Formats: sequence, structure tokens, C-alpha cells
Amino acid sequence: MLGPVSPFVAVGLGLYVLNLLVGLAAQFRLAHFGIWHHGLYLVVFVSAILAMVLTHEWWLLLTVACLTWFPKAKPRTWLHPTLGGMGLVGYLLAIGG
Repeated sequence: MLGPVSPFVAVGLGLYVLNLLVGLAAQFRLAHFGIWHHGLYLVVFVSAILAMVLTHEWWLLLTVACLTWFPKAKPRTWLHPTLGGMGLVGYLLAIGG
């Protein structure tokens, strides 16, 4: 059973999932977000670091590492969604354990 989840982790996870959905919409060309997607990425990155530091949920190191590599991963390549999925795993491990 899961214990209480820190509000910092909950907000970070919510923003991360929102950014994943925005990325999926862009991937499937359902919408064009342009600079907004990049701005949201910055907010997601900062919130993941804050959640990790303020809660000591060290599984979020996986998420932060994936977010760090995102600028090197071109959209519509295998690396881009792989990093997105692995970053989500970091959040899931943080809330699950």
C-alpha cells in the first residue's frame, strides 16, 4: 500500500504527465505547441529537481537524468519517447517506494 505522497512529488508528476501528453499530441501531429512545449519542459525540469531535493526521493534522479538528456534526443526518434517513459518510471518508483 502506498503511503502519503509529498505535494512536491504530486505536482511534479502531474506536470510531467501533462508534458508527456503534450509531446504525444505533437508526435501524432494532433496539435502544434511550439515554444510552449519547451517552456513546459523547463517547468517540469525545475519541478523534478525541487521535488527530489525537498523530499529526498532519490528515484527522481532517474527522472532528472532523463530530462537532462532530452535536449540531445531529437523528436520522432526512438530516444525521445524512451527518455519520456524512463523519466516516468522514476516518478512511479518515487511514489511507490
